[in-house]
Amino acid sequence: MTEKRIHVVFKTHLDIGFTDHAEKIRKQYHERFIPQAIETGAHFYNENPHEPLFVWTTGAWLIWDHLNSRSKEEVARLEQAIERGLIRWHALPFTTHTELMSPDLFKAGLSYAQELDHRFGLKTIAAKMTDVPGHTLGMVPLLAEAGVRFLHIGVNSASPPPEIPDIFRWRAAGGEEIVVMYQRSYGETYFPEGLSDGLSFAHTSDNIGPQSVSQTAEAYREILKHEPGAAVRAATLEDYGKLIWEARERFPVVEKELGDSWIHGSGTDPEKIARYLALQRLYDQFAGERMTTNRQAFGRKLALVAEHTCGVDIKSFLRDEKAWARPAFEAARKTDPRFHYTEASWAEQRAYLDQAVAELDGEDAVRAEAALAEIAVPSRPEATEAATRLDVGGWIIELDPVTGDVSALTAPDGRTVRGANGSLIAYRYESYDAGDVRRHMDTYLTHWMDWAVLDHDKPGLAKVAEARSQAYAPKRCGTTATSVLAVMPAEAVEQLGAPAEIAIEFSAGKDGLDVRLSLYGKNANRMPEASFLSFTPEGRSAWDVCKMGHWHATDNFARAGGAQLQAVTAVRGRSEPGVELMVENLDTPLVAPQSWPFMAFCKDLPDYSAGVRFNIHNNKWGTNFPMWWGGDFTTRFKLSFSGR
Repeated sequence: MTEKRIHVVFKTHLDIGFTDHAEKIRKQYHERFIPQAIETGAHFYNENPHEPLFVWTTGAWLIWDHLNSRSKEEVARLEQAIERGLIRWHALPFTTHTELMSPDLFKAGLSYAQELDHRFGLKTIAAKMTDVPGHTLGMVPLLAEAGVRFLHIGVNSASPPPEIPDIFRWRAAGGEEIVVMYQRSYGETYFPEGLSDGLSFAHTSDNIGPQSVSQTAEAYREILKHEPGAAVRAATLEDYGKLIWEARERFPVVEKELGDSWIHGSGTDPEKIARYLALQRLYDQFAGERMTTNRQAFGRKLALVAEHTCGVDIKSFLRDEKAWARPAFEAARKTDPRFHYTEASWAEQRAYLDQAVAELDGEDAVRAEAALAEIAVPSRPEATEAATRLDVGGWIIELDPVTGDVSALTAPDGRTVRGANGSLIAYRYESYDAGDVRRHMDTYLTHWMDWAVLDHDKPGLAKVAEARSQAYAPKRCGTTATSVLAVMPAEAVEQLGAPAEIAIEFSAGKDGLDVRLSLYGKNANRMPEASFLSFTPEGRSAWDVCKMGHWHATDNFARAGGAQLQAVTAVRGRSEPGVELMVENLDTPLVAPQSWPFMAFCKDLPDYSAGVRFNIHNNKWGTNFPMWWGGDFTTRFKLSFSGR
């Protein structure tokens, strides 16, 4: 019988935040955790320098940051550990919500490992994503181009995994592929079928830090308890990645998109994400021109916004179960230090954008300022008439006289798209109650351990009389020559978090119609809520979505993946009459099928045929995402027609 060999990777899950403010976590790694990893590694190196029992793996950003921010003595100690093979980075900087990234910004993240490889004469071929349940196929060509052959995805155990094999070749449309091992936890022992070499993770939890000598010894005992007689060795992901790449022909091919069922978090701070997208477009321009040291630093800091941590742990730092209704909530925001500390963690995340811009100088800084100016909220239009038909640059826009919804659009060439049930473009505000939250948990959670329930629940909401499970439509209050204005129902504004007013402005674009939705006077609201702008052409439509520059049919997703809510840069729908409607979303990344309820998780493939709706903001569930947002906001869309 062939001897089993287990390659064990020692790793800590990095959250740049969650267990405390991000900067405190960064210091904790530099002052305690990296020195601890060096110390543990040195102990086992002294025992056996040829095969030490401890090698610590982490994302490339953390190693790069230590080497570029610490004292000469600290840098020298880390360099020695790297040269001894005791500390190793993988190809990715940290775990990201990958759908939010452009190809060029994703490459900026890969540049950390490439710089370290060059510095230390190594070649990194393996990568790791942890916690986030899924990612986009668009990263596969980028990883393959960078020489990455193996990706391990280990997910939060409370989240449903997409229905994919445990190990597979993930293949992009262009034929590029990598081997992916997908596990239903951060990482565990696994032997691919037919192989005597298995991969195991000695994984400490969120920001716990690396193992001590005694914990390392215990990790080996625990592995051997389950695999007695196996040969167990400390390894890097590189070691196992080479083995698994050589054996790749035995693994099935997957060409489906996975998606990310945590991506709703990007809608919890719509202002932050709009600024991020504006600056990312600027970075893409820089990448297409020429790269400088300052531009690279700008892109690298911008990538931190896509890192999967958005603030502190809600169940640990906020904890309040009473301040839900507006009077109690607003009082708590003023006086409760838990609310102050939590909000400060969200502000810290927003500050990444300012830190990124601060890396630019001269004309580049001016361009950044101009990019951000484009998303400034325009002044409230003053209604001057009550038209039901607008003519904007040859585009005929028909309006519903009650709601102000766009009921039909006619292009200058005469092509017309009408809306389903008289509504083609519509704004709606939705509020949710404890029953909706329970439906989310019933459809989403894979287990009901206390931490998982507290991550997803809204404790105390069931006792709040003001909570509503209801959709609210606007009431049209007038028009200008180029816009329609509406007000929201008083209950939704005063008790919940609907904006007081909305405006939808139209302008003729270069190749289509530009649409700008502006929200005015939205109160912050802790109770669950969301806003949407829908695009629902008459008749059934087949929809594609664009992520990282790649188009995906909405029926080519893995079941139980992230198909019901996605971060995209554009969508296109082909209706039965033969007209294709394309919508480019500039400032609001999230899109969902019109027909699926926002709070329930779709374990099958959601039906997009009734159209799409862009999520403007939400506070669906906690973990570390912002739990309220208020103010004024504007978001832009570019529409174009093709076909008959």
